[in-house]
This record gives sequence, C-alpha cells and structure tokens, in this order.
Amino acid sequence: MRTTQVPKSLTPKDMTQIYRWLALARKFDETLVRLFYEQRSPENPHSNIGQEAVAAGTLYRLRENDWVVPSLRTRLALIMRGVPLKEQFAGAMGKATGPSGGRSTSHHLGDNTRGILGTTGLVGSHIPEATGVALACKLRKMDSLVVCFFGDGASNRGDFHEGLNFAGLKKLPIIFVVENNQYAEWTPIKHHLPIKNIADRASSYGFPGVVVDGMDVLAVYSAAEEAISRAREGEGPTMIECKTYRFRDHCEGFQDGRPKEEVNEWMRRDPVKTFENFVLEKGILSKEEVAKMNSELQAQIDEAVRFGEDSPWPDSSIGLTEVYAPEHPAEELAPPSVLGKREITMGKAINEALREELKRDPNVFLLGEDIGPEAIGPGIPPMGGTWPPTEGLPLEFPSRLISTPISESEIIGASVGAALVGMRPVPEIMYADFLAIAMDQLANTAAKMRYNYGGKASVPMVVRAPFGAIGEAMHHSQSTEAWLMNVPGLELVMPSTPYDAKGLLKASIRDDNPVVFFEHKRLYTIKGPVPDGEYIIPLGKADVKRNGSDVTVVATGLMVHRALGAATKLSEKGIGVEVVDPRTLRPLDTRTIIDSVKRTGRLVIVHEAPKFGGFGAEIAAQVAEEALDYLDAPIVRVAAPESPVPFSPPLEKNYVPSEERIVIAVLKLLRK
Repeated sequence: MRTTQVPKSLTPKDMTQIYRWLALARKFDETLVRLFYEQRSPENPHSNIGQEAVAAGTLYRLRENDWVVPSLRTRLALIMRGVPLKEQFAGAMGKATGPSGGRSTSHHLGDNTRGILGTTGLVGSHIPEATGVALACKLRKMDSLVVCFFGDGASNRGDFHEGLNFAGLKKLPIIFVVENNQYAEWTPIKHHLPIKNIADRASSYGFPGVVVDGMDVLAVYSAAEEAISRAREGEGPTMIECKTYRFRDHCEGFQDGRPKEEVNEWMRRDPVKTFENFVLEKGILSKEEVAKMNSELQAQIDEAVRFGEDSPWPDSSIGLTEVYAPEHPAEELAPPSVLGKREITMGKAINEALREELKRDPNVFLLGEDIGPEAIGPGIPPMGGTWPPTEGLPLEFPSRLISTPISESEIIGASVGAALVGMRPVPEIMYADFLAIAMDQLANTAAKMRYNYGGKASVPMVVRAPFGAIGEAMHHSQSTEAWLMNVPGLELVMPSTPYDAKGLLKASIRDDNPVVFFEHKRLYTIKGPVPDGEYIIPLGKADVKRNGSDVTVVATGLMVHRALGAATKLSEKGIGVEVVDPRTLRPLDTRTIIDSVKRTGRLVIVHEAPKFGGFGAEIAAQVAEEALDYLDAPIVRVAAPESPVPFSPPLEKNYVPSEERIVIAVLKLLRK
C-alpha cells in the first residue's frame, strides 16, 4: 500500500496521465527487449524496466521551453518530450526513418525542437554539457531550467565533480537526478561508494541534495516540484537521488549474478504495478479503464514496430554525411587586397577579433580560467586571463567573460552544451597541453554531436589553445595538433601572422563546427600589418607566404617564420624557396600545396611537434598519393625529436626546429 501523500498540485487527471506514461514506458521497453531476442532489432537495450517512476515523476511538470538531458536508461524522457514512438523504434532498428537516419543508436538521441540534449556513450560526460545549457538559459535571462539524469556510476567521474561544482558556483537553473539502481554495471554500489547516499555530496557544491524512494512516482514528483521551484526562482541547483532498481540485467545478453532474493524483493515494489493499484484503490480509474488504456498503448507500440520494420535501411552513403556543418556562403567581409600601414601584435589582433565578435553577436561569450572580471590580474584594468588576447575584455563585457574553476573538462563540456542550444562559446584552455584533460569532451562529444543528431544540430564553438615551446618545460610547451588530426568533426586552425589570426578567428567564431584555434605563444608579441575594420579569412585556404621555384617548404605556426628566415638565407645562394602556410589543418587546402610541389618538384615540411605521427606525415602522404610523379627527390620532414619538451634554454633551443636545420634540409634535398 502506498503511503506517500498525494501532492496538492496533482489532480485525478494528472494521475491518470502519469499512469499512462508509466504503462507506456514499461510496454516500450518490454517490446524493445523482445525484438532484440527475436533478432528483429540490432540495438541491445539497456532496459529501464523498474526505473520508470524516476522520469515520470521528475518530468511531469516541465514546460516546453525547459531542457532534458537523458541518461542511458531514461527513454521515457524521450517519450514524454514528444519523440514519436515510430521514430524511436525505427532508430533502434537502425532504419533511415530513425532520428539520426541510422548514424547513431537511439540511446543518445538529441532533438533541440523538443528540448532534448543529445548525449554520448561515455558515462557521465553529459553532465558538463547539461550545465552548459543551464548557463545558456541564464545568460539569455530565460525562465527555463535543465533536468540532467545520470546513474550512480556516473557520480564517481571527474565530470560529475566539475559539472556540479560549476553549477553550484554559478547558481545555474539545473536539477541533477541520480537514478541509483544499486549497481554500476555489474558491481554493487557498496564497492564503488564510501558513503551511503550520493545526494550527501550535493552540500559540498553549495546546494541541497535529497534522497527519495525512486519506486514511488509521487515521492519523486514531490521532490522534483520543490527543485523546479528553486531553479525557477534563481536559487540554483538541486540533486535528487532516486533509490530505484532495474529489474533486468545491465544490458541484454549478459546475465548478471544478482541474488534472486534481492531482485524479487525489489520487484514486489514494481512502480508501475504499485501506482496502478493506487489509482484503482482511489477510484481514479476503473479496472475496465486500465485495461482499455493498456490495450490502446499496446496498439500504439505495435503500430510503431510495424513502421520501423517496414522502413528502409539507410543508403550506405549517408554514413559519411553530417560530420561537418555546411560551409557558409562567401562572406561579405572579404580580406582587403592592401593591408595598409598599421602594425599590431598578434595578441592584439586576436583581441580585436574577440571584441568585434562580442559586439556583433550577443550569443558569443568567453569562458576559461582567470578570464572574467573576478580574476585579479597583474595590471589595472584586469588582464582578463593569462594571455594577451583577452586583455581588457572583462571590463567591456563583464557578464560574457566567465571565469571558471580549473576544470578543463567542464570548460569544454559546458561549451558544447551551450553551443548545441544556439550560443557561440569561445572557451580558452590555458595551455594546449591541457586539452588532454578535456579530450573526451572534444573528441567524443563536440566532434560527434552533429553526427549523433543526424545533422539536425551544430556545435559552433572555438577552443582557443595557446601552444608551443617558450621556456615552460614539458607540460606547458607541447604542440598538440596531431592529437586532434584524427578526429572527424573538428576543425583545426593555426595562424602565423597577426593578419591571419584576426581574420581566421572571426571566421572560426562564425563557423558552425567546433574549431580548435592554436595560438603559438611566441607569436603573441610578433607585429605585422592588420587593416582597420572587419574582415574574414575563410577557413581551408592556404597562403603562399613567399614564392620560389626550387623547393616547396610547408610550415605551420612559428615555423612559418623560421622557414621564411631560411628562405632568405638560401636566396643568397641563388635558391628559390616557396613557403606555404596551410593556416588551417582541417580543412586542409591540399590543392595549394600540391600545385606548389608540381612547380618546384621538391617538398620540405616543417612543424614544431615531434616527427613521428605528426602533421607532416599527413602532408607527405597526400602529396605522395596525388603528385608522386612530380617529385624529383624524396619528401623531407623537419620536426622536433622524439622526446618531451626540455626546460633548459639551450636544450629547448636544440629541440625546436631552427632556420639552420631548415637550410641544411633544403641543401641536402637539392643535392639528391
């Protein structure tokens, strides 16, 4: 017998609808499981049977403009937000009519039109994304909130800590719902947690955590009602830990060893059956009405299954589409043909680009460590960060330069979430070396989310990443572009001049893809001509920095300047070196490079990262594939040795490719 008092805000009509959601969720999952074992659906269900009360109680009072970030098992959230049953079954079957057209499983569905944020298969990685959506709601002064579901296992990840800390710090309108089903995959929770209640952790982040009976839909509803009120009134987050239980295995086909007595004990508290008995006892529904409702729901399920099975398989070609957003049409802000006499540093050029884009588009905002007005910099006005590009911006845009804790995964994850709902975040990772901490968010979330949505959403964000050796030793000096070269969905930009930096950054901010914008720290102070006013340099267009006829040198970042210095020295020997700066590594302007090689017949590639597996290997491979017959000598790579970046000045000098090394490489090549 249910003992929970019925909340005053629930009418008999409400409770009828809640029972309908519970019954539909149960039938949906039962059908998915059956289809899997009948080999009619390739998707292995991670069943929600037993946990239905969590979503039903939490989401019942949400508004259309609120957001839901489901977990692996919260399929009822998709149903309650209006995703058609037909599409969901077609998605589970991998059919063309599914939400992503067969590109992704239906577990991680994203649908912005229905307020559903897509997630990934990485446990807990969606928590920072959810905070990014909540941050976007707050920046836009919207009366919206976010509900983020996750399992007990996710509470042991760093993303959990970083996300909840940020949400509590910024008083974000978000509700964290823990579906504590007592097991993280197959291991009992007591072997994962040193505490009894996950909700006890909430107080560490400055907001309340409550524990509720997750098998009691009315108890969950009551807790959610209070949390929703807190969020809407600007009081910040709440954590609701729902003690629940999954009646089936972690996933189908892998029988676990849970004690039968334990399973049976929990099944006696079946949330669907218990609430059915409640509405019958209270006279809210009759047995005949319950039977009729269940019959109608099963008919809807059966019709949806037929739709999925009758739908066509996707054409094999679509598996290669929707990795990147379409290119924008030609920009109205064309690069000037004459640069003019004004010369500024690259740091100042990037600063100008950020300022202009912040003024132009209210959806642009910056976030990162020490960049907000709270940071106490070494000068007045506040620097706005460690590096010159954000200097002074906190005073002009105090609400749009957001200081974060030292939480790289949260910085990138929150940016992904905000970008998915229409903002254009520009996060700064203080050193490109630290991208490794956020690699999951970059490679598995930012890069893949458009594909996961089937092309129905974009991730317009620019990750600014200062890089390169500058006397700061191995953990603050690496050239990390090769780490990301093998991630479809990311764009990589590496300017070498103030002019390029400004035009490329403005193009990156306006681009609808996630961009990593590499800024060499030694180039912040280099000066060069930059015209007054706005202009755009389209991504994917290399620049020939110097013409020559004897050898092509492709160089990136600081190495462009080393290559130009080497070219000047070689010209004294009558050798014409053509220096090509790709400017963007993805998309790569292979055509300009190959055309140059066809003219010169020789190729030297220079980059600061180690040679093995570096960017130069990709250039060499593409030239070998497309222009081998034009080469008069083997391709040569000049790069750093296979070691970490050393600290001592003479050691670092020996590590980074120099003009002399480039000169020697060219002379050896010409002798072959």
